[in-house]
Amino acid sequence: MMQAFLLSFSLAMVSLQGPSPTVAPAFGFPVECTVGQTCLIQKLVDHDPGPGRRDYRCGLLTTDGHDGIDIRLRTMAEMRAGVPVVAAAAGTVLRTRDGEPDVSVGERGGRAGKDAGNAVVIDHGDGWQTQYSHLRQGSIGVRPGQRLGAGERIGLIGLSGNTEFPHLHFTVRHHDAAIDPFVGTGSLVPCGVAAPATGLWTPTAARSLGYAPAAVIAAGLASIAPPKPVTDRDPPPALAGPRAPMILWVDAMGARAGDQQRFSIVGPDGRVVHDQQSEIADGGLSWFAYSGKRAPATGWPRGRYLGRYALRRGGAIVAKIDVHGIIK
Repeated sequence: MMQAFLLSFSLAMVSLQGPSPTVAPAFGFPVECTVGQTCLIQKLVDHDPGPGRRDYRCGLLTTDGHDGIDIRLRTMAEMRAGVPVVAAAAGTVLRTRDGEPDVSVGERGGRAGKDAGNAVVIDHGDGWQTQYSHLRQGSIGVRPGQRLGAGERIGLIGLSGNTEFPHLHFTVRHHDAAIDPFVGTGSLVPCGVAAPATGLWTPTAARSLGYAPAAVIAAGLASIAPPKPVTDRDPPPALAGPRAPMILWVDAMGARAGDQQRFSIVGPDGRVVHDQQSEIADGGLSWFAYSGKRAPATGWPRGRYLGRYALRRGGAIVAKIDVHGIIK
């Protein structure tokens, strides 16, 4: 989620088509994290001209009209620990805003046009700009007019503005038109054709940004299923004891109708104590599910349990995770 704040800091949705530049900057990844490990790319730029949604690889990892890239954290604890946001390229700071609280939009009232929350806009010359939205309150360490080098820290990922989870909304613009950095100023590659990985990214950034059609955000073994909102799941429930139910929960992205999911729990002795497979009826950009069972009459044996989740599409695993829990 995110939204642009231009001269008036108000929401401004912009066209994905604009004037073709002669020279485009090369952008580094704007967060100090490793995609797929310490952070995830949950939403991409929307290329569907109508009310539908389509990312640059003809997938559904976007929402209608989304004009940037959402780089998210898995937990609130990671946000509080501090994940740096850096300038994607050298430039001059145009505008900043700070002071917006790190509160989920579901818990907050009107934002008075401040959907981007705490944010920074950097000018890179020749009409190119980048915007960094939803930064953590009090973390912005740059000022308008300041010259920055590529990779210099500007703030931390936060939960400010129109967002339900901690993330950075990163937008690239040229003459006020949003540009997908995975595509650049050229044409989209037709569906089914291998797309070049570079776009406007630097070679270093491009090598770490392969397209993932689905991923697990978080998962765990618990005695009660945690709530869906990540802001209400801190810390997540744990295994309560031998007499409590055992549940494997998962928070994923990119699930589609027809995907097959499998939950399994393995006991301390290596035997499977729970196994369930099902077909997903609808799916969505965000997907929360869980499966489990009551404790046996004699109670769960004490020890270490393994929970395994796998999401399959067309017979291939597109997302999976292993988690552990202990009954003392």
